[in-house]
Amino acid sequence: MMVWLLRCATAVGLLAGLAGSAAAQALEWPQFRGPAGRAAAPEQRLPDEFGPERNVLWKQEVPAGHSSPIVWGDRVFLTGSAGSTLSVLAYSRLDGALLWKRDFAATGEEQLQHRDTTPAAPTPCTDGQRVHAYFGAYGLVTLDMEGELVWEHRLPVEKSAFGTGSSPILDRGTLYLVRDVDGFSAVHAFDAATGEERWVTSRPEAALNYSTPFIWRHGDRVELIVAGSTVVKSYDAASGEALWWVGGQTVFVCPTPTASSEVLYFGGWSTPNAATEDRLVAGFGPESGLTAEILGDPSRLVAHLDRNGDGRLQLEEVPEGRAKAAFAFLDVDKSGTWDLHEMETTAERYRSAPGRNVLVAIRAGGRGDITDTHVLWERTKGLPYVASPLLYGGRLYYVKKGGYVSSIDAETGEPFFEASRLGVGGEYYASPVGVGDRVLIGASRGTMFVLGTGDELEIVARNEFDEGIYATPAIVANTMYLRTAGHLRAIGAPKP
Repeated sequence: MMVWLLRCATAVGLLAGLAGSAAAQALEWPQFRGPAGRAAAPEQRLPDEFGPERNVLWKQEVPAGHSSPIVWGDRVFLTGSAGSTLSVLAYSRLDGALLWKRDFAATGEEQLQHRDTTPAAPTPCTDGQRVHAYFGAYGLVTLDMEGELVWEHRLPVEKSAFGTGSSPILDRGTLYLVRDVDGFSAVHAFDAATGEERWVTSRPEAALNYSTPFIWRHGDRVELIVAGSTVVKSYDAASGEALWWVGGQTVFVCPTPTASSEVLYFGGWSTPNAATEDRLVAGFGPESGLTAEILGDPSRLVAHLDRNGDGRLQLEEVPEGRAKAAFAFLDVDKSGTWDLHEMETTAERYRSAPGRNVLVAIRAGGRGDITDTHVLWERTKGLPYVASPLLYGGRLYYVKKGGYVSSIDAETGEPFFEASRLGVGGEYYASPVGVGDRVLIGASRGTMFVLGTGDELEIVARNEFDEGIYATPAIVANTMYLRTAGHLRAIGAPKP
């Protein structure tokens, strides 16, 4: 009983300072990373141990897709795909029953050359009146709560090897969408009710980014924060005017920013910025036998791997690792092989890519280029590739691929622990979520860690599932709605 009371008291303490009341948010997880995009549910509680069947209230088979579930009232929404069919689906929050499914035929094919990509990656959003979803192979669709089409906005098919990642977000009647894709990078603002485009701001400097935008309220400002291609940039949410920017960030952006009322936090890692040793491990794997000298010379790299001596690299000649997973992406001429020219082009792009792998804290209130004036502190160790940092209880939590977690004092930037090993390798696509006095971290290999919120790393529980975890969970009414590779589960303590 005493432990339970202490957990309740800690949860109450974590609740202080967060916008919105628990009562208003009790049955809402309306967009990617929940209310205000903060991935925080301090008033909620979950059992520490669960899954794949333990403390599962219901389980429902769902179509392929990596979009995160969202919740409004008694409904859970997500997207899925099967072949060229793209779907928005609604399930009962109470028992998991499928309530409706609305299908759309893709208007073109995305490249989707990485093995972990899917046409249904962006998370939908809702305000309780309409559900908005985005597909890179179709565009924006808006449905009412019964699944009837309200409006749609077709957009050119995104042609990226990693598909489409950025999710639409809602704020007080405006729907925001960022599309950073070669040739038509821009941020769009739509009237959520009618689909009328309120403004669009071109982003010619941005390309191939996957970060979801973030609304930041402080003082009399409402800013739309967008990270992409070495720059974190702020736009006036009402007009689309660029307000400020901080350069020197990572090139290939997946994580979403987060913020307190006075400080914004953003950090990310991408292979083009990594040191040679990191590229060796990340791109080709530690067992490949490739040295820094070989990686630095494309002709030596091809010669080293070319087992049949034809001067080109076949898929089977590339060692297991990230490079093999992205084989089609690097095969520019679509010949089914890599030649020396393609290897030279890739190596040059990596060498010339600007920016750094870094996490920064940015003070509010700037105008123009504030790179040298408003960055309070920065960290360069243990940075996330896809999963977004979590600001929770005055601390930043983030997880690096391979299973390394950090907890940083949000005010000073000093670590409580940094790049500490969780014990499960591979990718970490799901973003950390704060629940009560716990932090949840999901590994793509199917493990959900439950961490304590103290000064040292405490793995309270390690919960194994029989399917991979790619989506960030939603937390509503002391229940976690978790999408695994083939199922949607409701997880919580059974009612007596």
